[in-house]
This record gives sequence, C-alpha cells and structure tokens, in this order.
Amino acid sequence: LGLLELQSSDIIAVDVQDHKLQKAMTLGATHIVNAAKDAVERIRETTGGMGVDVAVEALGKPQTFMQCTLSVKDGGKAVMIGPSQAGFVGEIDINRLFRRKDLPKVVKLAESGIFNLANAVSSRYKFEDAGKSIPRSQ
Repeated sequence: LGLLELQSSDIIAVDVQDHKLQKAMTLGATHIVNAAKDAVERIRETTGGMGVDVAVEALGKPQTFMQCTLSVKDGGKAVMIGPSQAGFVGEIDINRLFRRKDLPKVVKLAESGIFNLANAVSSRYKFEDAGKSIPRSQ
C-alpha cells in the first residue's frame, strides 16, 4: 500500500487490491487509486494534473519506484521506504529532480554574497550561440 499526500489534508492510497484500498479509507485516506489501472494517470487526474506533494513507495519494486517518482509535483518529494532486492537499480529522468521552487533561494544566496557565482562560470556564449553551450552525446 502506497500513500501519497495531495495537500496537508488529502491522502491518496495506492494499491492493486481493492480490499486494501477500502481499508485505507477507514484509516484516513481521502482518495484511492488502484495501481493496476494506470496509477500515475489517475493520480494526476485526482490532483488536477499537478501531482502530489509527497509520495511514499513501500514495495521496493521497479514499477512502484517509477510510479512514485512520476506522481510527485515539481518540487515534491518521492520517499522510498520499500526494501528492494540486491542490485535493483531504479531509473528516473534527471529533469524530474530539478526543483524550480529552489532556484529563487539559490539566487538570493548568490545576491547575498554567500557564494561567488562569477568563479563558477567556465565559458560565455552569445545568445545566438547558446545551443553550442550544451554538450551533445555522441
């Protein structure tokens, strides 16, 4: 049984067994999603397309790992507590980890002088040459 937090007062329970989902409703879940029926799409529908604030993965399986990471909104948290088999490797689109909400905090730190961004610049490009700044895989 996975639990996803939509808002501080909304909890989505996710499982493949309907009897467990009904039990989750008695334990405080406000929404239920049967993961056997396209869980991520259903979670996105429930959240108005946004995704959840926090998703907890409790099975340690590749499918539920992926569902967990795809269910969170930008800036949300995917928490893995399910033990997996030795050697399990989960994959995620790196852009899903990009936290746009944190960028203003980083800018404020730079403005305050806590760290010097000028020393972090390795190259400069004109706007029309911006495409040359991103290394292409070969």
